[in-house]
Amino acid sequence: MARPLRIEFPGAIHHVTSRGNDGINIFRDDDDRRKFLDFLGKAVVRFGWSVTAWVLMTNHFHLVIQTPQPNLSRGMHWLKSRYVGWFNRRHKRSGHLFQGRFKSFLIEKETYLREVLRYVVLNPVRAQMVARPEQYVWSSYRSTAGLESAEPWLDTASILSLFDTDPDSARLIYQEFVTAKLDCSERLWDGVINGMYLGSADWAKQMRKIVESKPRSTDHPIAHRAIGRPTMIAIVDTVACIAGQTAHSLRTSHGGPLRRLVAWLGWHEGLITLGSIAASLRLRSEGHVSGMIRRCELEFGLDPVLADQLSRATTALRA
Repeated sequence: MARPLRIEFPGAIHHVTSRGNDGINIFRDDDDRRKFLDFLGKAVVRFGWSVTAWVLMTNHFHLVIQTPQPNLSRGMHWLKSRYVGWFNRRHKRSGHLFQGRFKSFLIEKETYLREVLRYVVLNPVRAQMVARPEQYVWSSYRSTAGLESAEPWLDTASILSLFDTDPDSARLIYQEFVTAKLDCSERLWDGVINGMYLGSADWAKQMRKIVESKPRSTDHPIAHRAIGRPTMIAIVDTVACIAGQTAHSLRTSHGGPLRRLVAWLGWHEGLITLGSIAASLRLRSEGHVSGMIRRCELEFGLDPVLADQLSRATTALRA
């Protein structure tokens, strides 16, 4: 089975993390860390990335990357494979170093980017490795805060512009912003939508449209495509309204084209599971729901009234 596609588009901002296989250390010493950063710098140039935050822990890393071109997967494959080859040769080992594919979240710049930048550089504080972020040298914090020279590939200008137009003032505001959460009380990932999107609901809907516009859109996991989709409650209410019936009558009646239309909309518009559709229509069998959906598709071409109801319901649900 092919791997599900990732959401990639020009200008996307990603929070990326990858862990060692079975929790093993991916950095055994500072030479490992320096080499990884060397490869990361080359990846930035090779793939045209903008890296705005990074931290190297012991058994994992975090990166914040903006991709002017949709090449995150290609670039991460290059970065990880180069590092694994070097690491295995140096430490005279073989086999997997990282735990499967890297994980990533899409970030809305206007709502969550600053919080993600802070979350990344506070990782060592949360892990109780240091008391303050400036005490940890293997993150982008010191460079962004102006406490040491930045790596030539670190896009500090983009970070600082989020805080002030004057770089010196921006550095001070950035330091205050990061250290305001030294107690690690921030619950950033509670805001993640469908395990993938970190942003507003309206922005997440726009991400769904990007996914659906791709030729292989159905190769994306259903969670990527379900943002902003109508619920069964909304579908039942909409069909009932269009047909001049009540939602209760639709749920409790037996058979009929309108119940089949509800099932069809639940499956195709809502991306709702057969089990949930069955529960909403007071049915015990998921197989029966499948039959309703197939029959409804045949009826669209034979029943102009049903076809009109489909068109009106779809328009209302997508509004």
